[in-house]
Amino acid sequence: MRRTLSLLLLVGLITLVPSSSANAGGWDSLVFPDDHYLVGEVATTTQWFFAGELRGAGPLDGRLYHSYLLPRSATDGGFGMITPPTIPAGAIELSTLQISGPFERPHYKGPYARATLTFTVPDVPTGPYAIGFCDDPCEHGYVGWLAWATITIVHTEEEGRLLASLDRDDRQIWRLRADLRRAERESEDLHDRAAALGEDLRERTLEARAAETRISSLEAHGTASQDSRPLIPGWAAAVFAASLVAAAVIVRRRRSDVFVVPDTVPDDLIEADRANL
Repeated sequence: MRRTLSLLLLVGLITLVPSSSANAGGWDSLVFPDDHYLVGEVATTTQWFFAGELRGAGPLDGRLYHSYLLPRSATDGGFGMITPPTIPAGAIELSTLQISGPFERPHYKGPYARATLTFTVPDVPTGPYAIGFCDDPCEHGYVGWLAWATITIVHTEEEGRLLASLDRDDRQIWRLRADLRRAERESEDLHDRAAALGEDLRERTLEARAAETRISSLEAHGTASQDSRPLIPGWAAAVFAASLVAAAVIVRRRRSDVFVVPDTVPDDLIEADRANL
């Protein structure tokens, strides 16, 4: 059961890959239009595939390429590509690929070809299967970039509905896991950003505290200097004292130059004055 679910998931992943993926650097594969086919039913599909140069690819020169329904043991480790020159034991030959081209498609870069695969579904156990390709003799396991096909085979419609439901569940689980991984990556990114912002905030806080300490120190130093400062600076007091001394000297000099009238007249002046008379 576990292997069956794994194969269902694998098939789901394969069917999610668009057929034009080779133009972006991936393989092309054939996908059938229905999600399952009954034993004995005719299955057919036609799709474009990229036919650009690829080392080891089979050429589009008119040779026949056979399709093989591969046993599950041959696809446990891969997507169903055949490795020449050996066709896996237990493989069931289905039909030949009908290939036309290459063509130049409008709005597409490089050559493309069309492949059609039609066959009657063989009687095999219910489940998903891979279909591989090879020429005869088996020298090329892929044509251009076309490498495999996938199909789900059932015996009853009930089995088909059940497998289709399981396939949808597997796809949903795969998408949920992808969303979970993306959310985990986003959470890790947010955690790293929060850590970086926290470190930046810590540095800015330390800088702010250091600036506050310096400001407080400068304010304390300025208050102490202002309290110890005299009301009149020393140089101003010296100038003022010098001014007072100079003023006193000037006043003294001015007083010494004043004519003083004596309170009494000398006797000799009085006698001279009388003699003249």
